[in-house]
Amino acid sequence: MAAKLIYFSIYCLNWRFVGLAFHGKLCGLVMPDFETKKLPLLTSTPCLKHLRRYLGKITLKEKYLPLAMLCQKELTQYFNQKLSQFSVPLVLIGTPFQRSVWQILLNIPYGQTLTYKALAQQLGKPKAPRAVAQACRANPLPIFIPCHRVIGKQGLTGYRSGLKWKQYLLDLEGAYW
Repeated sequence: MAAKLIYFSIYCLNWRFVGLAFHGKLCGLVMPDFETKKLPLLTSTPCLKHLRRYLGKITLKEKYLPLAMLCQKELTQYFNQKLSQFSVPLVLIGTPFQRSVWQILLNIPYGQTLTYKALAQQLGKPKAPRAVAQACRANPLPIFIPCHRVIGKQGLTGYRSGLKWKQYLLDLEGAYW
C-alpha cells in the first residue's frame, strides 16, 4: 500500500515553498531556487526522492491542513527575524544515523554554527564528518531542521538548496561563518 503524503503551498516574502505532511506532521519542505524563485517539479525533487526511499510508493494529494497555516506563520516570522525556534510538529524520515544527526541539528541555537567535525564528535563518531555531511544533505526539512547551521572547517560548504540559500539563512540569523 502506498504511503499518503499531503502537500500544500506556503508563501513567505516573495517565495513559494511546498510542505509535505505524513500523518499530520511535516516531513518535507521543498524550497524554490533562490534567484529565480521557481519551484522544481515536486515529483523530481531530492526531498521526494528521499521520502520514497524510506516510505516506498507514495501517493500525493494536495490539501489544505491547519499544519499549512502554522508552517506559513512560523516561516514568515522566521524570515522577519521574529522567531528563532519552530513549534511545527515534525516527523523525521530517514536512517537511524540520519535521524541522530538531525536531532543534534535541532539543538544548534539560532544564529550559531557547528562544523561537520564537531557534530560528528558530538555523535561519538569523530571519524564520520563526511557521513554527517551526507545526513545533512539528505535532510528533507531544510530550515525546520537547520542543516544550514553546519559549516566546514574552512567555512561555508554545500547546501542541498544551494549556497545562496545557506548564506542568506546564516546572514538572516546573524551567524558567523
